Amino acid sequence: MVLTAILVDDDYPVARYLSQSISWKELGIELIGCYSNGLEAWENTQQNLPDIVITDIGMPKMNGLEMLEKFNQANPLFRAIILSCHNEFDYAQQAMKLKVSDYILKESLDVDQLQQLLHTISVDLSKEKHRAAEMLMYMQKESLNRSALKEQLLKDTLYQLSWTKEAWLNHAQLNGVELDARYYLPLVIYIDRMSEVSETRKMNDYTISFAVENVLQEVLDSMHRSVIFRHSNGELVALICCDDPVKEQQILHYTAQKAIAAIKQYLKISVTCLLGREASVPEDLRLILMPMLKEWSHRFYLGESQIHRFERATFSSEDMYAEYALFFSKINDSLALNRPEHVNEIVKEWATWVRTNRFHPADVKEWVLQLLMDLQMKTKVTLQVEHSISEQKPYDAINDIHSMEHLQSWIMRCLTELSRRLSVLSIRSKRPEIIRAQKYVIQHVTEKLTLEEMAGYLNLNSSYFSRLFKRETNQNFIEYVNMVKLQKAKQLLQQSNITVEEVSDYLGYANKSYFIKLFKREVGMTPSEFTSWNSPVRREGSKDCGANR
Repeated sequence: MVLTAILVDDDYPVARYLSQSISWKELGIELIGCYSNGLEAWENTQQNLPDIVITDIGMPKMNGLEMLEKFNQANPLFRAIILSCHNEFDYAQQAMKLKVSDYILKESLDVDQLQQLLHTISVDLSKEKHRAAEMLMYMQKESLNRSALKEQLLKDTLYQLSWTKEAWLNHAQLNGVELDARYYLPLVIYIDRMSEVSETRKMNDYTISFAVENVLQEVLDSMHRSVIFRHSNGELVALICCDDPVKEQQILHYTAQKAIAAIKQYLKISVTCLLGREASVPEDLRLILMPMLKEWSHRFYLGESQIHRFERATFSSEDMYAEYALFFSKINDSLALNRPEHVNEIVKEWATWVRTNRFHPADVKEWVLQLLMDLQMKTKVTLQVEHSISEQKPYDAINDIHSMEHLQSWIMRCLTELSRRLSVLSIRSKRPEIIRAQKYVIQHVTEKLTLEEMAGYLNLNSSYFSRLFKRETNQNFIEYVNMVKLQKAKQLLQQSNITVEEVSDYLGYANKSYFIKLFKREVGMTPSEFTSWNSPVRREGSKDCGANR
């Protein structure tokens, strides 16, 4: 187990000397940073807290003791060593309260002594971390076992057709679950946009569900006798045990709202709750829960981050595709003319139309998928742009969408991204001559293009074409040609291993130096710097003390 350490001292020679003199690797310690004051150290290590802090006391901005107090609160297992010029009892007394392993005066500093001290700390910390890891693993296993037993009980409840209430209660008790009550109110909790939460938070689905369950249980326990089951990683079921379901429903409505707010506040996760009617026996409970859990379409038009009473939904049998051509034309034209604000308005108009007509959710998702595929194909054919919509396949993404609210925001993100990618190639003019010229440039980006040749292609006078292009696009023709070529150059440099010279030749630039000069002027860095900057493996910052000063 590799431990991490930082050095914090405004005396640069001392920090430099220690960073180079101590055999960090042999001690099983990685020196992850050197800092000149406590504030700098604290701000730069909050995302990766060190196990060991070696620090001075008297420093500007934040002294060593103030810094150690913060580390003590953030990481209970950390250890510290103080190197100080202050031979005062008060300082030493304060230090001992902050998990300081030793207080060494700089005037008597001995590297061998410090190295031995670090070895002792390393051994002790490794043992502590190992014990903590074992305890955490035990708690997780215990939690997993309890959760698995409850999950199996829920499945048995849903699929066991001939259970008496007595048999059901006995089975629950054998699995460590107490369900004895006259009535049960089922509350199904859906984690909104689970795939997006998992991706943005870099957490697996189980961990997210576990965190939501903990907050939910804490809120429900304050007002109700309840048991929470996990149906899937995105769905939880809470059974509220009660004697008076009418009164309990009123209280539960308030409690569920409180739980939704708490989960959003503490976890930054949105959940939607569906409250079913009361049941007194397992067979009724099964009949109530099955459609709530299995038929996602019934919650498609419900608002996210709210509590709703469950009702079976009815949908229109009208043909959605009757208006397909109209919406496709509106969106396509707005994208082609680089008017993202219009796209947003059209999507809102479309969403209102869908909600008003209440089309079947499966039809709505199929309609959206068709729209995106058609836009992708049209963009690819017309503008020669690959992968126009999203790196993730629309079909895979749309399968994870279960609400109209989510679908609307997702399609807007897709179209915004498409608009962004096309912005450099956008056709802002309605003049057919300008549209033809821009399309020609895009489709012949690898060729050398001149104003005169373009004017001849359009059967226009070159001076007239130049003025017309400037008036319609707010840039001259050669500027536009270079913009399109540089956009293509960036794509080539990001997606392939070809050299700068090969890119320059491929895009029709006779002079490599001119291409590099143009690229730097427009992008802010040379092609080589751009390639390094976008490389998947970036050179890590130096760990030398001087790099952090």
